Amino acid sequence: MTHIASRLQLALVAAGFAIASGTAAAQQTTEIIVEAPRVERAAERTLGRGPIDIVSVTHRVSYKDIDIGTSSGAKVLEQRIKDAAKAACQEIDKLYPHKVPVPHDPPCEQSAFDKAMSQARTAIAAAEKAHK
Repeated sequence: MTHIASRLQLALVAAGFAIASGTAAAQQTTEIIVEAPRVERAAERTLGRGPIDIVSVTHRVSYKDIDIGTSSGAKVLEQRIKDAAKAACQEIDKLYPHKVPVPHDPPCEQSAFDKAMSQARTAIAAAEKAHK
């Protein structure tokens, strides 16, 4: 009986550490993921019958060193995201040079920037709230 109780206590302690570390990790996130997506058709099959490939490149933008709860810090983060979106899209062009973009697909940089700024706005709002 003591052996079973020890295992149960150990399991509960491990679960507690897992929950605590998950909460701490969530609170310490100081980066935005910038993903440059592209939906493409193989160049030899552009008539709508060929396979569609979805490729992406991701860059991580840290804001650990800036206070995004301030206007100037938020502007720095926005510029970092713009730069990362541009770099990710340039990288995807180099990695997949012979692909033909699907018509009406949003521009790579704008799409990457918009998605990342959605994350950034959430982080900025939380940082601004912490300042009050």
